Amino acid sequence: MINGSCLCGSVRFEIKEPPERMNICHCSMCRKVTGSAYGVFAHIRSDRFRWTSSVDSIVEYESSTGHVRAFCHTCGSSVPNVKTEFACIPAGAFDSDPGVRPMLQIFAGSKATWYAIAQDPVAYEEFDPD
Repeated sequence: MINGSCLCGSVRFEIKEPPERMNICHCSMCRKVTGSAYGVFAHIRSDRFRWTSSVDSIVEYESSTGHVRAFCHTCGSSVPNVKTEFACIPAGAFDSDPGVRPMLQIFAGSKATWYAIAQDPVAYEEFDPD
């Protein structure tokens, strides 16, 4: 099992296997929610994800139509969003090695002006074409 949690430990989860993919996102919303140059997110089928503590500490915010950001109401940490077929897990929430590394960068066209994007992994101006 691969485990994860929020900063205060109120929200805990596990996944049964490594995520199918991990991406770096440079969009302004991901920058704002992380307070950093980009967000890093792992994706796994929701049926392979399990909460291991009460989800009562989770608050949700719909940042754009159909896209929910979830966070712990106690510490403010970003936590997984499992509202669709694929769970979107903030990579910083993993407590152990998720077994996957970022495979691509998306929304490089809207990156922070003060940040130079690395050449690896491949970067797309908008969303992944696949």
